[in-house]
Amino acid sequence: MKKDGQHYSLSGRLALAFLAVAAIVFALMGAFLYTSLSSELQRRDDIEIDGKLSQFLQLIHSAGTVSGVRDASNVFHEILLSHPGVYLTVLDRAGALLVQHPETSGGNLLSAYEPRRLQRLPYTCLPKSIGSARCIFSSETLPSGETVRILLARSASDRESLLASYRLDVWAAAAIGSALVGLLGYLVARRGLTPVKSIGRQASRIEANNLSERLNIERGPAELNDIALSVNRMLDRLERAFVRLSQFSSDLAHDMRTPLANVISSSQITLSKTRSVEEYEAVLDSNIEECERLQRMIGNMLFLARTDNAKQAITMVDVDIASELRRLASYFDGLAEERGTLLRVHGDGTIRADTTMFRRAVSNLVSNALDHAAPGSTIELRGSEGRGYTAVSVTNEGVEIPASDVEKIFDRFYRLDPARHESGKNAGLGLAIVKSIMELHRGKIDVQSAAGRTTFVLYFPTSDSAATNEAITV
Repeated sequence: MKKDGQHYSLSGRLALAFLAVAAIVFALMGAFLYTSLSSELQRRDDIEIDGKLSQFLQLIHSAGTVSGVRDASNVFHEILLSHPGVYLTVLDRAGALLVQHPETSGGNLLSAYEPRRLQRLPYTCLPKSIGSARCIFSSETLPSGETVRILLARSASDRESLLASYRLDVWAAAAIGSALVGLLGYLVARRGLTPVKSIGRQASRIEANNLSERLNIERGPAELNDIALSVNRMLDRLERAFVRLSQFSSDLAHDMRTPLANVISSSQITLSKTRSVEEYEAVLDSNIEECERLQRMIGNMLFLARTDNAKQAITMVDVDIASELRRLASYFDGLAEERGTLLRVHGDGTIRADTTMFRRAVSNLVSNALDHAAPGSTIELRGSEGRGYTAVSVTNEGVEIPASDVEKIFDRFYRLDPARHESGKNAGLGLAIVKSIMELHRGKIDVQSAAGRTTFVLYFPTSDSAATNEAITV
């Protein structure tokens, strides 16, 4: 087991894996070769004793009688002199010994005789004073009518000695071969993992100030291509995020510095000499307005931070679009009347959404439309259902959004009209909040601006199917 904080070598593990696999393969090959050799040596012993049995049966038959067999014992001995390790016993019908080779008592094969065995079929036996051997026997009826039984055995001592030596050679070869394969496997793995180390060195050089650098694996293995591509895509996202964060920090500092500077400067000027109560009240009202602007900005920033970190809890319920749009329209009627515009609600439908967030998203769009709508125009709030989605749109008449700014208007602190930059109401976060709300609902926001009309559309998916995702891709 690997303890916490400790690391292991991939090259070492691969080398051990090569070693284990090689050991298993060599062991299996050695076992196969050992078994094959053992079977071949046994087959040769069987051929030898079977051939001798046939030869001796012919000699016995030529002898004609039992006494003739006994008298021809020297012939049997002479034949077996050139076959060391072969033992012979010839018995008559009564079991009396006729011929025995060698003539010592240890050469008697009676203990190896197994009547249940088939004749002329070699089998493994264990004669006394001989040990493990291969035996064969047969009965023969002589021309005289007498019956004799011949037993032959081939000692396995020399075969076992050869196999024991071969077994040691096989184990030695397997051990040496496994060690060599393990060593070569380590060298191959170490060289093969060189591109991994190269990627590590490249990644270690990438810092916040050079996020444009990418991993280069043009000559690397195909197996690392997906990893490198994923890392490069991650670096692309990080680079874009850092650029946005840098711009966001700069914009945030500027937007927070302005109201703070206003509060400080107005307070310092007021305190520079004695003022009337009315003047103090005017300064306090101005400071409160700037503080409220800061409070709204901080609240919006906290909301965006929660949505970015996926910690914003949402409660999904069925929302009636027509009812909510009429409610929001009545809320903005007074402000619309001041601006000389009219709010109209069309369509119906139901969506699954968080009610509070839905109201906030649409309110931001309506407030934005009121700021940019032409006097005397109509702002339309519409709900409609499509295949796999439900759309909620807010349309106003007025100055069109330049095509170059369409992709930027959802960035934080981005403003189309520089003249509104110092407005205490417009902090450039409204559309960014709407985009974050739609991302929490797995939907999207789209904008179309042409022919003096600007329409923001919120697409709420009705399911999580792939068809729905394709349907709201506009």
